[in-house]
Amino acid sequence: SSGINAEYGGTERSMFAMPETRIGYYPDAGATYFLSRLGDFGMYLALTGHRIRGFDAKHLDFVTHFVDSSKLELLRDDVLSCTSEKDLIHCLSSNESPDDSNEFSMKNNLLDISKCFSAASVMEIVERLQENGSDFAQETLKTLSIMSPIALCISHRTQIESRSLDFTECLRMECNISAKTFALGEFAEGVRALLIDKDNKPNWNPPTLEKVEADVLDDVFSNDSIDWHPLP
Repeated sequence: SSGINAEYGGTERSMFAMPETRIGYYPDAGATYFLSRLGDFGMYLALTGHRIRGFDAKHLDFVTHFVDSSKLELLRDDVLSCTSEKDLIHCLSSNESPDDSNEFSMKNNLLDISKCFSAASVMEIVERLQENGSDFAQETLKTLSIMSPIALCISHRTQIESRSLDFTECLRMECNISAKTFALGEFAEGVRALLIDKDNKPNWNPPTLEKVEADVLDDVFSNDSIDWHPLP
């Protein structure tokens, strides 16, 4: 997904998610790049942390091959006998399940996602979901309501800005904003509430989207000089 030549296999048991907004952070580690390539659906994933399961990962190109879990032992033996990338690709392809037996599970929600998550701000996304009124929109609003407001805004902005950046530039942006995001204190509070105390009652600061200050958000994205370069 990151633009690097590689083969990835998935099964019906596979799961992918980037739920960082629930712990006061934003999807990083290259997610600014590969989620932004999914457009409005990528924005949906970045903000909600929705879990992608099974064959859906193939539809979104998160995996290159889909193999039924019943074939994993056979696949393992075949993979161990591979001596080249060409052998590996052939191995995955020969064990792959047919595409026509699996539909994208969220196909009925794509229009609502496009209408709502194409908005220019998180506040506008929320407003569009409220106006939509569907069961899907109501469930999505419930999900967004437990996320860190400023983490949602940071995630939204990274997705917008990443659309015009290449992979290396996305990593550079992540390097620049990550320390500033940590300094806000939301990540520590999110980890406390979800993983340490497990009370699921984070005290977000600010507590609402309306109170997220534009200058604080701008400071996170300010172009500081950083001593960073990609690996050779």
